[in-house]
Amino acid sequence: MSGTEQGPLPRLFVWAMIVDAVGSGMFMPFALLYFVRVQDLGVGTVGTALTVANLALIAASAPMGRVVQTYGSMRSLIVGNAVRTPLFVLYAVTLPAPAAVCALVLSAVLDKVVWVSLGATIAGLARGPEARRAFGTVGWARNIGLCLGSLVGGVLASAQSATGLRVIVLINAASFAVTTLVLLRLRGQAGAAAPAARKEQAKADGGLLQVMRLPGFALLTAAKTCFTVCATIVSMFTGLYLVDHAGLDGWAAGTVLAVNGGLVVLFQQSLVKRTADLPAPRMMFLGGALYAAAGLGFALVAPLRDDLLPALTVAAALVAMTVYTLGEIVIAPASDGYASDLAEPGTEATCMSVYQSSWSVASVAVPVAGSWLLVASASGFWIVFTAVALLGTLLSALLARTRTREPALT
Repeated sequence: MSGTEQGPLPRLFVWAMIVDAVGSGMFMPFALLYFVRVQDLGVGTVGTALTVANLALIAASAPMGRVVQTYGSMRSLIVGNAVRTPLFVLYAVTLPAPAAVCALVLSAVLDKVVWVSLGATIAGLARGPEARRAFGTVGWARNIGLCLGSLVGGVLASAQSATGLRVIVLINAASFAVTTLVLLRLRGQAGAAAPAARKEQAKADGGLLQVMRLPGFALLTAAKTCFTVCATIVSMFTGLYLVDHAGLDGWAAGTVLAVNGGLVVLFQQSLVKRTADLPAPRMMFLGGALYAAAGLGFALVAPLRDDLLPALTVAAALVAMTVYTLGEIVIAPASDGYASDLAEPGTEATCMSVYQSSWSVASVAVPVAGSWLLVASASGFWIVFTAVALLGTLLSALLARTRTREPALT
C-alpha cells in the first residue's frame, strides 16, 4: 500500500470508519425513541426483540464466523454495509409492527456481521503490536464519528415531531452507502479481499469448541465479557444514575458522558503507540484495575451529593469517568489485538465472532440485571460493577500466566 496508510490500515479505510460512526452516533442514542415514536413499537417489544436476537447471535457466533471466513471478511463487510443502506431508508417509513420488529432483528444481525468482518479484516492485515495499533486507530476513528454524530443527532431528535428522527435514519443510511463505496474502492488492496488461499486455509471444522481450545482464548473471552458488561453498564445507566440518583442536572450528566468520547479521541492513539509492545494481558490487568477504581468512584457520587457542593459532586463524577475511560483506552486495543494474535491463520473470522459474542452476552444480561440492581441500591449497583471488573482483572492475570503461541507474522 502507499503512503495513505495509517499503520497497517489505508487512510481511506480510517475515514470510512469515521463516516460510518457519524451515522451510528446520530442513531444509536435515540434508537429506542425512534422505534417508539416513528414505528409505534412499545419499549417492551423493542427490548424483547433485541434480547431474542442477541441470544440467537450468541449461539450462532461460530457458524457466522465460518460463513464470513469462507465468503471473505472484506466482502462481508461491504455486503453488511450495503444491505444496511436500504434497510435504514425503509426505516423512514412507518412499518406494520411485525415488519418493524423483523427490521430491528435484521439490523442487529447485520451489526454483528459487520463487527465480525471488521475484526477479521484487521486480524488478516496485522498481528502483534501492529494489530493493537490498528484496532486502536479504528476505535479512535469511531469515537470521533460517534461524538460528532451524537451532537447532530441530539439537535434533530429534540424536535417535537418525528421528522427529525426520520432525518437521522436517512443520514445513517447515507453513511452506510458512503462507507460501502469507500470499501469497494479499497477492495483488492492488501488484505482486503478473501483470496482463494485464505479460503483453503479456513478449517471446515473450526467450530466453537476448536476455537475455545486455543491456548488462552477461553480466558481472554471470559475477561473480555466481564469488561464488556462494565462498558455496557456505563453506556446504558450512567446518565440515569447521575440525574435520578446523584441529583445532577441534565447538562452536567451530559458533560460527564462527553468526557468519555473526548478522552478516547485525545489520548487513545498516543497511548496505544507507547504501550503496543507491552504484553496485552498486562494491559488488560491494568485496565481492569482502573475499571474497578472507577466503579468505587461512581458508587461514592450519590452519597456525596448531600455533603458536597453540586460543583464538587460533578467533579467527583468527572474523575470517576476519567478513570473509567483510561481503563477503556487500555483494554480495548490490547484485548482486540490479542484476540487476533491467538487466531490461527484462516480462522480469524470464527475467532473474532466468538470473542465478540461478549457484547451479545452483555446486551442480554445488563438491561434486566442492571435495572433491578439500580432500583434496589444505587451504591450496590456500582459495587457489583466493581466486582465484575475485578473478576475480569483476575482472569487477565491468569491469562498473563498462560503460555500461548507466538503471533503469526503477516
